[in-house]
Amino acid sequence: MTFDVDIPDLPAALRDLIAQIPPGRVTTYATLAEALGSENATRWVGGFVLDPAEAVDLPVHRIVRAGGKLGLYFTSDPAEKQQRLRAEGIAVENDAVELSHYFFDGFESTRPLCKLRSFQADCTKRLRLLPPRHRPQTVGGVDVSYITEDRAVAGYALVEAHTHRLLWSTTLTMTVEFPYVPTFLGFRELPLLLRLIQEARREEQLADVIFVDGNGVLHNHRMGIASMLGVVADLPTVGISKKLLCGTVDLDAMAHREARPVVDDDEVLGMALKSRATSKPIFVSPGHRVDFDTALGAAQQLLAGHRLPEPIYWADKLSREEVRRISAAAQ
Repeated sequence: MTFDVDIPDLPAALRDLIAQIPPGRVTTYATLAEALGSENATRWVGGFVLDPAEAVDLPVHRIVRAGGKLGLYFTSDPAEKQQRLRAEGIAVENDAVELSHYFFDGFESTRPLCKLRSFQADCTKRLRLLPPRHRPQTVGGVDVSYITEDRAVAGYALVEAHTHRLLWSTTLTMTVEFPYVPTFLGFRELPLLLRLIQEARREEQLADVIFVDGNGVLHNHRMGIASMLGVVADLPTVGISKKLLCGTVDLDAMAHREARPVVDDDEVLGMALKSRATSKPIFVSPGHRVDFDTALGAAQQLLAGHRLPEPIYWADKLSREEVRRISAAAQ
């Protein structure tokens, strides 16, 4: 069970791109994201260039918003950004620059996110949505909680399906190499989850089906973290998400335990499930080696008063408790 893909050093790639912006020219956050290979990285780019530890040695004053507005600056002093641009001969009027005069997009880049997207596409070809041979007797839950931006705790909980009883659990703490970029979550968290699965298998505690805190095929590219984990580890998986990533669904006046289809381009990708009368719905989708009926049925069976099905509830609880313990010890 290996994650056969080279995870790029995305911060290093972005630093290289920012260094390529010539004096007297500007680019946009979205243009940098596209040079990395996906517009989904735009928000991450924006956060990166506001980090003083990263921005102080880079010409981040040459990065503006899509319409030419200057936007924020890592020193929290917008006037300093204006001064630096004007010192390079760039006219600034009404807190904006004229992109038609100063715009730069001639980046040399390997577009590392395109390579990851290709890996997702290869996984999609291996995806199988079919009912398991036997009704699941045990269901595992995996979730990741963060101590810091680059250090996380992953939790695994094994639950007996018909009694909801917690049978076994474990956590592990690891450094996280890849930043959060929407639709690329698998490349951030999958190394942790694979380690969890290996430990559960070694201890003979691997569940019949694994619930993953994230999406299965309910994903812009039909390859959420639950599907990717299923394909890479060759396991039956189900995605359980608290937020709707894509598609549309009518959530008005849902009854307790009611399920409604989430549709994208006339394709059903998952189900919104009203897991608790007083909570917002959750979103259930098959990951791999599980069909839609099995995914929804297992999620409904494992509701026990919490918003999340019991395996995810326990994995979330255990990982958060470990984060609090580690944080308290550090203080």
